[in-house]
Amino acid sequence: MPLIQNNRPVSKLVFNSVFVALLVGQCFSQVHACSSSADCEIKVLFTGEYTDETCNVIINNASNNETITLPKVSIATLQTNAAEAGSRPFDITLKDCPASRKIAVTFKSNVSPADTTTGNLLNDTGSVFSNNVQIRLRKEDSSQVVIDNDATGQEYIISSAGDPLTHRFTASYYAKGNSAVTAGKVHAAAGVVLVYK
Repeated sequence: MPLIQNNRPVSKLVFNSVFVALLVGQCFSQVHACSSSADCEIKVLFTGEYTDETCNVIINNASNNETITLPKVSIATLQTNAAEAGSRPFDITLKDCPASRKIAVTFKSNVSPADTTTGNLLNDTGSVFSNNVQIRLRKEDSSQVVIDNDATGQEYIISSAGDPLTHRFTASYYAKGNSAVTAGKVHAAAGVVLVYK
């Protein structure tokens, strides 16, 4: 399944309209999780338009079309409200950016909806999907990246030479409610937006 994906006016902002289709695919079960490796994958897909100031975005030092697999977890690890489990790091590198700029990498609910209370991505609904599990994103300092909140984005400070810069994020499963998470797949999508300051 596909993977991680994902503006608000501030002075001197130029919004990059590059989007990362962020789909988080994963399964939960009582003992085992995914029935096949295809059920446990997250793919990063990029679509959109480039402005004259845009950076190139690279996932995990490879390309802009990579697969990230969240670990298999038991629902037993997610039976307490706000519990997190199965965290997986991923890197986002900005290169070929305008020199001496500050750029925030933020995530948007322009593909899948977000929970405005928790700030997480919501799972798809249906008989094959896990209930009451969400996807939480965190920055390098472990603070949460709240979906649709530019103020919580990861700041990149580009050098005067315009050197590439990498920051690490993590994605993890998040329980909404006590003893409420059920076995099933997890699939969410978000857009990544670069906010130029």
